Amino acid sequence: MCRIRVTTELLVLLLVIAFLAEYAAAALGMGYGTTLSPVLIVLGYSPIILVPVILFSQFISASVAAAFHHRFQNMDIMNQEKEKTAFVIFVITGIFGVIVATFANINLPEIIVKSYIAIVVMLMGLIMILNGNREIQYSRTRLGLIGVVAAFNKGISGGGYGPVTNSGQILSGIPPRAALAITALVEAVICAFGIAIYFLLLGPTLFLETVAITIGALIAAPLSALTTAKLDQPLIKRIVAFSTFAIGIFTLLWVVFMV
Repeated sequence: MCRIRVTTELLVLLLVIAFLAEYAAAALGMGYGTTLSPVLIVLGYSPIILVPVILFSQFISASVAAAFHHRFQNMDIMNQEKEKTAFVIFVITGIFGVIVATFANINLPEIIVKSYIAIVVMLMGLIMILNGNREIQYSRTRLGLIGVVAAFNKGISGGGYGPVTNSGQILSGIPPRAALAITALVEAVICAFGIAIYFLLLGPTLFLETVAITIGALIAAPLSALTTAKLDQPLIKRIVAFSTFAIGIFTLLWVVFMV
């Protein structure tokens, strides 16, 4: 369990980290849990404690971000068949993946979960670094497999969802802005299911940390959606990719030498 002394400085730090992570996540469709989860591990939080905190904060912020994505016309799931299909597939596979991952997180040894988080973060960064502008044939089966893997990552670590789903959507021919917006909307839905499962199995989680992280993420949500609508993002994506990869390496080293 977590025995960290909660101070005003720590809560402010969590708020700022959550703001930056959510800004990158909603603007680029990736990086919130992928960044926040290993940072919280390094600060001393246990995965079984931090995941429901991340899920709750992202449920709130992703809901707001999805609403602003819709307002700025970054997606149109009502009229675009590919976008609607991707949304439905990711919701269905996401619920399944989160349920399986939640039980895995509760029953697996902590060092295995922490190591998995570190390795997934590194791989997500590497995928973003190596991902080019290739476009492959649209496939519902491929999107379904992507959805299961991404949701398992979300349920067991709180992160690793956006990098997988965005890459899969973009490579399947869905416009980048729509892919980012769809990811935000789907994450809001599956985070709600994940929160319910963790609450039923473990009860309430860290209150003050949850409030601080949620506020930081909530402030960033509308700003990041506006960024998606207005700016070109290749350079920012590369920055996020290399940062994610570096965080994964740092987290793995921390797990190996400090646990």
